[in-house]
Amino acid sequence: MPIDLSAKKPLLLSVALLAGAVLAGCAGEGGLKGPAEAIGMATTPQESKAFVRETRPASAEYIPVGTSIPVAQLCAGPTPPPAYVPSGNAARFATPKPIYDPKAPCKPRSDFKSIEGRLDGLQKTNQAAGDTAKALGASTKPPKPADIPPTN
Repeated sequence: MPIDLSAKKPLLLSVALLAGAVLAGCAGEGGLKGPAEAIGMATTPQESKAFVRETRPASAEYIPVGTSIPVAQLCAGPTPPPAYVPSGNAARFATPKPIYDPKAPCKPRSDFKSIEGRLDGLQKTNQAAGDTAKALGASTKPPKPADIPPTN
């Protein structure tokens, strides 16, 4: 029994257009979203729960993907940075453009030196705590197996 597609083609086309219109109603703010919401075919955003509103900041500042963050440059030090010499796969690409703008304000190196000093101190403290824990673990004898009397 052959199927006659020419008779069903207008029906399939109208069903496809209707489905597209219904799905388009859920897609954006304009167009068919209003009527789709009225008949219950589109979703509407729910109000946030109380604990969510209390814990999140009122104005969250997000950085869009693909944007660069303006950062103050590090002030020039007593020794110039080494020259960029590409090697390996980097040799196939163009030399990167320097991000330093001579007119832009720079951060003093002393700020970074103090931060680096504090981080080195924390690293030494953590290393000492780890060594102490390792020594305590090495000097502790493993426990004896539990003595369970046989039941039969």
